[in-house]
Amino acid sequence: MDSLPTSAPPPPLSSVRPPRHLAAGEGTAFWGEAWRIFCASPAVWMLIVVAYVVLSIVLQIIPVIGSVAHLVLTPVFVGGMMLGCNALARGAPLEFAHLFAGFDSRRIGPLAVLGMFALAAVIVSGILLAAGAFMTIGMSGLGALLDYGSPRALTSAAGAGILGLVLLALVIAALAGMAFWFAPALVAIDGVEPVAAMKASFEACLANLGPLLVYGLVYIGLAIIASIPLGLGWLVLGPMMAGSCYASWRRVFAA
Repeated sequence: MDSLPTSAPPPPLSSVRPPRHLAAGEGTAFWGEAWRIFCASPAVWMLIVVAYVVLSIVLQIIPVIGSVAHLVLTPVFVGGMMLGCNALARGAPLEFAHLFAGFDSRRIGPLAVLGMFALAAVIVSGILLAAGAFMTIGMSGLGALLDYGSPRALTSAAGAGILGLVLLALVIAALAGMAFWFAPALVAIDGVEPVAAMKASFEACLANLGPLLVYGLVYIGLAIIASIPLGLGWLVLGPMMAGSCYASWRRVFAA
Protein backbone atom coordinates (compact mmCIF):
# COMPACT_ATOMS: atom_id res chain seq x y z
CA MET A 1 0.00 0.00 0.00
CA ASP A 2 1.35 3.38 -0.96
CA SER A 3 1.90 6.31 1.35
CA LEU A 4 -0.96 8.41 2.65
CA PRO A 5 -1.05 11.70 4.55
CA THR A 6 -0.38 11.65 8.28
CA SER A 7 -3.17 10.64 10.68
CA ALA A 8 -3.11 13.96 12.54
CA PRO A 9 -6.54 15.56 12.07
CA PRO A 10 -6.61 18.47 9.63
CA PRO A 11 -8.69 21.57 10.38
CA PRO A 12 -12.43 20.76 10.42
CA LEU A 13 -14.00 20.82 6.96
CA SER A 14 -17.63 21.55 6.19
CA SER A 15 -17.30 19.95 2.74
CA VAL A 16 -15.41 17.07 1.17
CA ARG A 17 -14.03 16.30 -2.28
CA PRO A 18 -16.55 14.71 -4.69
CA PRO A 19 -16.59 10.90 -4.51
CA ARG A 20 -15.23 8.78 -7.32
CA HIS A 21 -17.62 6.56 -9.27
CA LEU A 22 -16.22 3.02 -9.22
CA ALA A 23 -16.97 0.01 -11.41
CA ALA A 24 -19.07 -2.73 -9.81
CA GLY A 25 -16.10 -5.09 -9.71
CA GLU A 26 -14.30 -2.74 -7.32
CA GLY A 27 -16.47 -4.24 -4.57
CA THR A 28 -14.23 -7.31 -4.55
CA ALA A 29 -11.14 -5.09 -4.43
CA PHE A 30 -12.31 -3.73 -1.08
CA TRP A 31 -11.95 -7.23 0.35
CA GLY A 32 -8.60 -7.77 -1.33
CA GLU A 33 -7.17 -4.70 0.35
CA ALA A 34 -8.88 -5.67 3.61
CA TRP A 35 -7.01 -8.99 3.53
CA ARG A 36 -3.69 -7.20 3.05
CA ILE A 37 -4.49 -4.87 5.94
CA PHE A 38 -5.25 -7.85 8.18
CA CYS A 39 -2.12 -9.76 7.15
CA ALA A 40 0.02 -6.71 7.98
CA SER A 41 -0.64 -7.25 11.70
CA PRO A 42 -2.98 -10.22 12.34
CA ALA A 43 -2.29 -10.71 16.06
CA VAL A 44 -2.95 -7.08 16.95
CA TRP A 45 -6.08 -7.02 14.79
CA MET A 46 -7.49 -10.08 16.55
CA LEU A 47 -6.72 -8.54 19.94
CA ILE A 48 -8.50 -5.34 18.89
CA VAL A 49 -11.57 -7.27 17.75
CA VAL A 50 -11.77 -9.33 20.95
CA ALA A 51 -11.38 -6.21 23.10
CA TYR A 52 -14.07 -4.36 21.14
CA VAL A 53 -16.51 -7.27 21.43
CA VAL A 54 -15.88 -7.54 25.19
CA LEU A 55 -16.38 -3.80 25.67
CA SER A 56 -19.58 -3.94 23.61
CA ILE A 57 -20.95 -6.80 25.72
CA VAL A 58 -20.13 -4.98 28.96
CA LEU A 59 -21.89 -1.85 27.74
CA GLN A 60 -24.93 -3.80 26.57
CA ILE A 61 -25.26 -5.45 29.99
CA ILE A 62 -25.75 -2.05 31.66
CA PRO A 63 -29.50 -1.28 31.47
CA VAL A 64 -30.55 1.57 29.14
CA ILE A 65 -27.46 3.76 29.66
CA GLY A 66 -25.15 1.02 28.41
CA SER A 67 -27.04 0.57 25.14
CA VAL A 68 -27.11 4.33 24.58
CA ALA A 69 -23.39 4.61 25.33
CA HIS A 70 -22.66 1.74 22.95
CA LEU A 71 -24.48 3.46 20.09
CA VAL A 72 -22.82 6.81 20.74
CA LEU A 73 -19.32 5.37 21.15
CA THR A 74 -19.38 2.92 18.23
CA PRO A 75 -18.27 5.57 15.67
CA VAL A 76 -15.51 6.59 18.10
CA PHE A 77 -14.14 3.04 18.16
CA VAL A 78 -14.61 2.65 14.40
CA GLY A 79 -12.80 5.95 13.84
CA GLY A 80 -9.88 4.58 15.83
CA MET A 81 -9.80 1.46 13.67
CA MET A 82 -9.79 3.65 10.55
CA LEU A 83 -6.76 5.47 11.97
CA GLY A 84 -5.12 2.09 12.57
CA CYS A 85 -5.69 1.15 8.92
CA ASN A 86 -4.32 4.51 7.87
CA ALA A 87 -1.20 3.97 9.98
CA LEU A 88 -0.55 0.64 8.24
CA ALA A 89 -1.07 2.30 4.85
CA ARG A 90 1.63 4.84 5.77
CA GLY A 91 4.04 2.10 6.79
CA ALA A 92 3.60 2.67 10.54
CA PRO A 93 2.82 -0.23 12.88
CA LEU A 94 -0.69 -1.05 14.04
CA GLU A 95 -1.02 -0.75 17.82
CA PHE A 96 -3.69 -1.93 20.23
CA ALA A 97 -4.02 1.71 21.28
CA HIS A 98 -5.51 2.48 17.85
CA LEU A 99 -8.78 1.02 19.15
CA PHE A 100 -8.98 4.07 21.42
CA ALA A 101 -7.40 6.60 19.02
CA GLY A 102 -10.84 8.07 18.35
CA PHE A 103 -11.00 9.21 21.98
CA ASP A 104 -8.33 11.79 21.23
CA SER A 105 -9.56 15.20 22.37
CA ARG A 106 -9.55 16.48 18.79
CA ARG A 107 -11.68 13.63 17.44
CA ILE A 108 -13.99 12.32 20.15
CA GLY A 109 -16.44 15.22 19.87
CA PRO A 110 -17.15 14.94 16.12
CA LEU A 111 -17.15 11.12 16.23
CA ALA A 112 -19.52 11.10 19.21
CA VAL A 113 -21.81 13.44 17.28
CA LEU A 114 -22.02 10.72 14.63
CA GLY A 115 -23.00 8.35 17.42
CA MET A 116 -25.72 10.70 18.61
CA PHE A 117 -27.11 10.88 15.08
CA ALA A 118 -27.08 7.06 15.04
CA LEU A 119 -28.99 7.07 18.33
CA ALA A 120 -31.51 9.53 16.89
CA ALA A 121 -31.87 7.31 13.81
CA VAL A 122 -32.63 4.29 16.01
CA ILE A 123 -35.24 6.24 17.98
CA VAL A 124 -36.92 7.64 14.87
CA SER A 125 -36.90 4.26 13.13
CA GLY A 126 -38.43 2.67 16.24
CA ILE A 127 -41.24 5.23 16.20
CA LEU A 128 -41.80 4.71 12.48
CA LEU A 129 -41.90 0.93 12.85
CA ALA A 130 -44.27 1.15 15.81
CA ALA A 131 -46.55 3.46 13.84
CA GLY A 132 -46.24 1.15 10.85
CA ALA A 133 -47.17 -1.84 13.01
CA PHE A 134 -50.30 -0.07 14.18
CA MET A 135 -51.26 1.06 10.69
CA THR A 136 -50.52 -2.16 8.79
CA ILE A 137 -51.31 -4.92 11.26
CA GLY A 138 -54.02 -3.15 13.21
CA MET A 139 -55.94 -1.66 10.29
CA SER A 140 -55.47 -4.61 7.95
CA GLY A 141 -56.51 -7.00 10.70
CA LEU A 142 -59.64 -4.99 11.42
CA GLY A 143 -60.44 -4.83 7.71
CA ALA A 144 -60.00 -8.58 7.34
CA LEU A 145 -62.38 -9.29 10.20
CA LEU A 146 -64.98 -6.89 8.83
CA ASP A 147 -64.70 -8.25 5.28
CA TYR A 148 -64.34 -11.92 5.94
CA GLY A 149 -64.95 -12.48 9.63
CA SER A 150 -62.50 -15.40 9.81
CA PRO A 151 -59.30 -16.00 11.82
CA ARG A 152 -57.60 -17.23 8.63
CA ALA A 153 -58.19 -13.86 6.97
CA LEU A 154 -56.83 -12.13 10.05
CA THR A 155 -53.70 -14.30 9.98
CA SER A 156 -53.17 -13.56 6.30
CA ALA A 157 -53.59 -9.82 6.85
CA ALA A 158 -51.21 -9.88 9.82
CA GLY A 159 -48.65 -11.76 7.73
CA ALA A 160 -48.84 -9.15 5.01
CA GLY A 161 -48.45 -6.43 7.62
CA ILE A 162 -45.37 -8.09 9.11
CA LEU A 163 -43.83 -8.44 5.64
CA GLY A 164 -44.43 -4.74 5.08
CA LEU A 165 -42.72 -3.92 8.37
CA VAL A 166 -39.72 -6.08 7.47
CA LEU A 167 -39.37 -4.27 4.15
CA LEU A 168 -39.69 -0.90 5.91
CA ALA A 169 -36.99 -1.91 8.41
CA LEU A 170 -34.68 -2.99 5.58
CA VAL A 171 -35.16 0.33 3.77
CA ILE A 172 -34.46 2.32 6.95
CA ALA A 173 -31.37 0.21 7.70
CA ALA A 174 -30.07 0.66 4.15
CA LEU A 175 -30.53 4.44 4.21
CA ALA A 176 -28.88 4.74 7.63
CA GLY A 177 -26.03 2.49 6.53
CA MET A 178 -25.40 4.68 3.50
CA ALA A 179 -25.20 7.77 5.69
CA PHE A 180 -22.75 6.22 8.16
CA TRP A 181 -20.57 3.90 6.04
CA PHE A 182 -17.85 6.41 5.11
CA ALA A 183 -18.57 8.92 7.90
CA PRO A 184 -16.13 7.67 10.61
CA ALA A 185 -13.18 7.68 8.18
CA LEU A 186 -14.15 11.10 6.80
CA VAL A 187 -14.31 12.55 10.32
CA ALA A 188 -11.29 10.77 11.85
CA ILE A 189 -8.89 10.99 8.91
CA ASP A 190 -10.09 13.90 6.77
CA GLY A 191 -11.41 16.07 9.60
CA VAL A 192 -14.80 16.55 7.92
CA GLU A 193 -17.60 17.87 10.12
CA PRO A 194 -20.15 15.17 11.12
CA VAL A 195 -23.18 16.40 9.15
CA ALA A 196 -21.08 17.02 6.03
CA ALA A 197 -19.49 13.57 6.48
CA MET A 198 -22.88 11.82 6.62
CA LYS A 199 -24.10 13.74 3.58
CA ALA A 200 -20.94 12.88 1.65
CA SER A 201 -21.20 9.24 2.74
CA PHE A 202 -24.79 8.97 1.54
CA GLU A 203 -23.99 10.57 -1.81
CA ALA A 204 -20.92 8.36 -2.27
CA CYS A 205 -22.91 5.21 -1.54
CA LEU A 206 -25.65 6.33 -3.92
CA ALA A 207 -23.02 6.86 -6.63
CA ASN A 208 -21.45 3.45 -5.97
CA LEU A 209 -24.39 1.10 -5.48
CA GLY A 210 -22.85 -1.42 -7.90
CA PRO A 211 -19.58 -2.01 -6.04
CA LEU A 212 -21.35 -1.91 -2.67
CA LEU A 213 -23.81 -4.56 -3.85
CA VAL A 214 -20.93 -6.78 -4.99
CA TYR A 215 -19.18 -6.07 -1.68
CA GLY A 216 -22.30 -7.12 0.23
CA LEU A 217 -22.69 -10.36 -1.71
CA VAL A 218 -19.07 -11.28 -1.00
CA TYR A 219 -19.63 -10.42 2.66
CA ILE A 220 -22.57 -12.86 2.89
CA GLY A 221 -20.37 -15.67 1.60
CA LEU A 222 -17.49 -14.79 3.91
CA ALA A 223 -19.85 -14.51 6.90
CA ILE A 224 -21.17 -18.01 6.27
CA ILE A 225 -17.65 -19.40 6.04
CA ALA A 226 -16.50 -17.48 9.14
CA SER A 227 -19.42 -18.85 11.17
CA ILE A 228 -18.81 -22.52 10.37
CA PRO A 229 -15.80 -23.22 12.68
CA LEU A 230 -17.60 -22.23 15.91
CA GLY A 231 -17.55 -18.63 14.74
CA LEU A 232 -13.77 -18.44 15.06
CA GLY A 233 -13.52 -17.12 11.52
CA TRP A 234 -14.87 -13.82 12.79
CA LEU A 235 -11.49 -13.20 14.39
CA VAL A 236 -10.34 -12.70 10.81
CA LEU A 237 -13.52 -11.36 9.22
CA GLY A 238 -14.02 -8.75 11.96
CA PRO A 239 -10.72 -6.96 11.21
CA MET A 240 -11.34 -7.42 7.50
CA MET A 241 -14.64 -5.57 7.81
CA ALA A 242 -12.79 -2.62 9.32
CA GLY A 243 -10.16 -2.90 6.60
CA SER A 244 -12.76 -3.09 3.85
CA CYS A 245 -14.48 0.05 5.18
CA TYR A 246 -11.13 1.84 5.07
CA ALA A 247 -10.37 0.44 1.61
CA SER A 248 -13.69 1.69 0.26
CA TRP A 249 -13.08 5.17 1.74
CA ARG A 250 -9.61 5.22 0.23
CA ARG A 251 -10.77 4.25 -3.26
CA VAL A 252 -13.75 6.60 -3.22
CA PHE A 253 -12.41 9.66 -1.40
CA ALA A 254 -8.63 9.56 -0.87
CA ALA A 255 -6.49 11.81 -3.08
